[in-house]
Amino acid sequence: MRSESARWTGTLLHGWVEVLTLLGMLLVAVVLIAWCWNRGVRPSDRQGLLPWPLFLSGAALTLLLRHFDQGLLPAVIIAAGVMIAGVIARVGTHRGLWIPVMLLASLLGLGLNLSFVLLMLLIMIVLLISAGRDR
Repeated sequence: MRSESARWTGTLLHGWVEVLTLLGMLLVAVVLIAWCWNRGVRPSDRQGLLPWPLFLSGAALTLLLRHFDQGLLPAVIIAAGVMIAGVIARVGTHRGLWIPVMLLASLLGLGLNLSFVLLMLLIMIVLLISAGRDR
């Protein structure tokens, strides 16, 4: 039989391991993609390895999508997130990374982890092959 404190700490920590795992996966993906993005650029033009606004907006989209089941509302949230990312990409830094990271965050939020890994690898390959100055 569990003690009263063990029951309360189990209730308090319920779900945090999953959230930290999802945010860790997104953090690794954003760092790897930003590294691939900076690979083909001159050292003076390179930006930071971890774009914080990009990571935080992707984390917010992931956590928002974790609260909804399949249906029309997650599709609307994903569409709005990608459109907002497109607008931010036109004026911000890391211009070409906003939409792919929002798509990765959407896949994580929906629980499609294998699709997340495959899309991340595809984005990395495309960024490594493409020329840095032409982006």
